[in-house]
Amino acid sequence: MIKKLSRLTSLTETEVKIFLFVISMICLGGGVKYYKSLPAYEAKKFSYAKEDSLFAYFKNQEIDTALIESKTLFRNEKSFIAKGNEKNPYVKKTVTGKQNLNTASVTQLTTLPGIGFKTAEQIIAYRKRVGIIKSLDELLNIKGIGEKKLSKLQPFITFK
Repeated sequence: MIKKLSRLTSLTETEVKIFLFVISMICLGGGVKYYKSLPAYEAKKFSYAKEDSLFAYFKNQEIDTALIESKTLFRNEKSFIAKGNEKNPYVKKTVTGKQNLNTASVTQLTTLPGIGFKTAEQIIAYRKRVGIIKSLDELLNIKGIGEKKLSKLQPFITFK
């Protein structure tokens, strides 16, 4: 086919190949442009503006107010960082008595050393899933509790 076109147009075979390549690229580009202009293509585009909760927040609030709030939060965060000779502003937890792991709430569990909100929630979820926690070793099945944390908890927990 290329040889026939070459004889008809009095061009070399290489020139015909280049010409066909250029024409095919122009057609391909036109096809892509046409496809993107179709209404169905517009519907396929995902609008992050509608889904993004931060965008909705900044849309409803003035941006200046949000910036001031974020700067205030940052300043407050900086105040918690202890300087070289200052005391650490975070106080260690003081535990009074033993906590029963089978009846304790999230707030009661967070008073235990090394137990934060997430770990307390995981203990309660494990308790709901398994039932009564019978031994200290069962706590090793909970994400976030290892041997080290278990040894810290041992004096402060009971299973009755």
